[in-house]
Amino acid sequence: MTFEAQIALHILENYVNGAIIQWNRIQVDKTLPGPGVDPLLFLDIHFYFICCDKVHKWINYLAKRDGKIKEMWKEREPKIRHLAGARHLLEHLEGLVNKKYLWDFGNLQNDCFTFGGEKFDISEAGLKIVTDTYKQITTMQEKTSELEVKKKS
Repeated sequence: MTFEAQIALHILENYVNGAIIQWNRIQVDKTLPGPGVDPLLFLDIHFYFICCDKVHKWINYLAKRDGKIKEMWKEREPKIRHLAGARHLLEHLEGLVNKKYLWDFGNLQNDCFTFGGEKFDISEAGLKIVTDTYKQITTMQEKTSELEVKKKS
């Protein structure tokens, strides 16, 4: 594995861990009393989507440099791209203060965060796509590293 790939994998791991931490915070925040989405919950959901967006970007980085990752990524990328799209939406709230969004400026429907009528998965299954994709990449990298060591021996 190249030095650049090692660094990218380390950064990817940080954002996967960040997504896990935020998902756990969301589970606690969802139990807070009151209507709608509590400001703390809103921020935790936003940061969860930021982490997912970074996971998406770093896997894209790795996929451009590794054919095996690229092949696996073709199937999983759309599922994680949707989470990354939520980050983009929440990053640009100033442009969304209009009738389309004000009726739904962040709500929960079971394991979905809704915003302007769009639904974004914040379920355990959604997080599992992120963590399983990361695990698959690390497994691929470990196998590649083992082959490289055997070739040198």
